[in-house]
Amino acid sequence: MRLIMGEINGHYLRNIIEAYAKQTEEVLAAVAYATDSSLLFDWCWDNKIALKFYGRLDDGVAVTVPILSTFLKRKSAQFVCRLVQHHHAKVIWWRGVGVYVGSANLTGSAWYNNVEAGCFFMEDEIDENMAGDLLELFRVLEEHSTPLTDELLSEMERRVRAIAKATPDPSEFWSSPSFTKWSGLVQSSPKNAGDRRRQTFLQEWHATLQYLRDIANIIIRPENRPIWVAANAPAGAQVDQFLHAHYYERTFDAGRADYKAWFERNIKRRDAALAEAIEWWRHLPEAPQHEDEMLNVTAPSLRAALSVEGLAAMTYPQFHEVCMGVHAIKDYARRVRNTAVRLPNDGTQYSIPQKVAALSERIWNDRSAGDIQVKDLLHHILYGGTSEQLPERLWQTVSDPRWKIDGLGISALGEIVGWALPERFPPRNGRTSKALKSLGYDVTVHV
Repeated sequence: MRLIMGEINGHYLRNIIEAYAKQTEEVLAAVAYATDSSLLFDWCWDNKIALKFYGRLDDGVAVTVPILSTFLKRKSAQFVCRLVQHHHAKVIWWRGVGVYVGSANLTGSAWYNNVEAGCFFMEDEIDENMAGDLLELFRVLEEHSTPLTDELLSEMERRVRAIAKATPDPSEFWSSPSFTKWSGLVQSSPKNAGDRRRQTFLQEWHATLQYLRDIANIIIRPENRPIWVAANAPAGAQVDQFLHAHYYERTFDAGRADYKAWFERNIKRRDAALAEAIEWWRHLPEAPQHEDEMLNVTAPSLRAALSVEGLAAMTYPQFHEVCMGVHAIKDYARRVRNTAVRLPNDGTQYSIPQKVAALSERIWNDRSAGDIQVKDLLHHILYGGTSEQLPERLWQTVSDPRWKIDGLGISALGEIVGWALPERFPPRNGRTSKALKSLGYDVTVHV
C-alpha cells in the first residue's frame, strides 16, 4: 500500500496511468466529480481499456457536459457512464493492477494542485473481504444509477444554462423524469450488511455453478470432445480446460485478455458464442495450452491428494504439489509481494515455482484466528457437511476470521473444490469467470 498525496510525498495518480496500461484489464471508477477527461477517460479509450464510470447526479452538474457528450458520441458498450444521486466516493479500480481510495476527484486541481490524500492498494493486497466490499460498492451504484442518454445530456445542458443566468431552484432540476431518484443509503448493522453480502455471493455462486454444469453437459458429448481428451475425464475438469483454452487462445489481444469486449459482443448471443467456441474446441488436433497434461496427469493427482484419505495423510511436500497444480494459487504467487511470502525484498527476480514454494510454505505453517490449519480448513469445506451446503462453507472460510487463512481466497478455494469434487462442482477461479464473461455470461470476476 502506498499513500497518494501528490506534491507532498511525490506519489501521483498519474504515475499509475503511466505505468500500468498493459496490465489493466478494465477500470471501474466511482468518482463524484469529473471535469477533465484527459486524466482517466481518454487514457482508457486510447489504450482500449474497458471503463465503467459512476459520477454524481446533482443539480450542480458534477460531471461536465463535454465529458457526458464524449461518452455518448463514442457509442461504445466498453465505455460506459452512469450518474448516481447521493454519491460522493472517490474510488478507481484498475482491475489487475490495484485500487485507489481517497479524496481526489477527476479534476486537474485534484490531481495536481490540491492537498489530497488517498491510498493505493496493489492487486495482491486486495484480500477477499476488500474485493467483496469494492464489488458491493459498484453493485449499489449500478442499482441506483441513471444511464447516460440523450435526454439526460439535454437536462444537464439546460441546467448549465440556468446556472449561468441565476441561482435556479433545485426542485426544477429534480422534477425531470430522466433521473433515477434515490434517497441514499440507510443505516444498517454490520450483521445485516454481512448477511446481504453472503446472500449476494451465494446467489451468484450457485448461478455460475449451474452455467458451468450446463456447459459441461455439452462439452462431454463424444462429438464435442477433442481426440486427445479421454472419455472418462470428469465433466468438471473438461469444462474447466475448455474454458482455459478458449480464454488464452481466443480472447487475448496484444498481450491483454480482452474478455470485456467479448462480453459486450456476446451478451445478447450467448448460445451462439458458446456454440462457436465448442466448434473451435472439438476440432483442435492437440492441446494448445497443455490442457492434456492438466486433464491426464495433474487433475487425477489433485483429486487423490484432496480426498478424505489424502487430506488426513497430507504432509507439506504433498500440499506444495497441490499448490503447484492449482492455477489460481500460481497466479496469486506470481503477483504477490516478496515480503508477503517471507522472501527478501532485495530486488531478486524469483521464478513462479520459487514464489509458489514460498507461498505454500507460509500457508502450510499459518493458522487462522480460530487456530485452524490448512488441511483442516480444506477438509471442512469439502467434507464438513452436505454437498448442498458446500458453497456456504466456502463463504465461511473466506469471510470468517476464525477460518480464513491469508493467501487462500475465493478463486483458489473455488478451484480446489473443483479438482476435489469435479463431477458436482466444476473448478471455478478468476480465469474461469473471465472466460465465461467473454462468452456473454454475466458473472462476477472474483479476485
